[in-house]
Amino acid sequence: MDFKRLTVVLGHYGTGKTEITINYARYIKTCGYDVDIVDLDIVNPYFRPREVRKELLDGWGIKVIGVDEKYMNADMPALSRDIYSVIQDGEKYAVFDVGGDDAGAIAFGQYHNILADKDVDVFFVINVNRPFTKDAESAIKYMTLVENAARIKVTHLVNNTHLSYETMADDVIKGLEVTEDVSRKTGIPIKMTAAKRDVAEKLKNMGYDVFPIDLYMKTPWNKI
Repeated sequence: MDFKRLTVVLGHYGTGKTEITINYARYIKTCGYDVDIVDLDIVNPYFRPREVRKELLDGWGIKVIGVDEKYMNADMPALSRDIYSVIQDGEKYAVFDVGGDDAGAIAFGQYHNILADKDVDVFFVINVNRPFTKDAESAIKYMTLVENAARIKVTHLVNNTHLSYETMADDVIKGLEVTEDVSRKTGIPIKMTAAKRDVAEKLKNMGYDVFPIDLYMKTPWNKI
């Protein structure tokens, strides 16, 4: 599967955009490229790449930037100046995890000027089990909202319909139908269908790239 130097991942809370971010960055790393994750989710206190930085990402050689470490647990953490360096470095690959609503996406919008001439993919992640992306009309409305806040246009759709560990193949197929409807109505192509690894094995003939993902994010009450 092809990828660009910079990838921006947008989507509502619960669509799985952070899992997509982590798995996609790891995929780029396995292809032999130096890649960082830029964590711009400064609103949601859970499911952020920085939560697994020491456990997983450091071991893979993937650096997480976006929030200065001493401010990681602050309610309004300060964004690192290293983000500008990643964007400008022509050799560095990066995947941006952007906040899951328009308020979170505003944090990304401040970089739109320096991204204008860069090689960028912008993914919008759809999970039809979430209320704001439950059907094509809802997904398009929400996508437009975060596009405006992030000041960037979506280039590809990602079907990541899931029920966490309970996801079945039928859930993913249902989500693809809605994602195809969004694609028809907007003209935005589908990049891939993502599914946890055991389900992805059953979805090889969908007509789109199937991206197997491992689940790394857990709520604090599940970290036992």
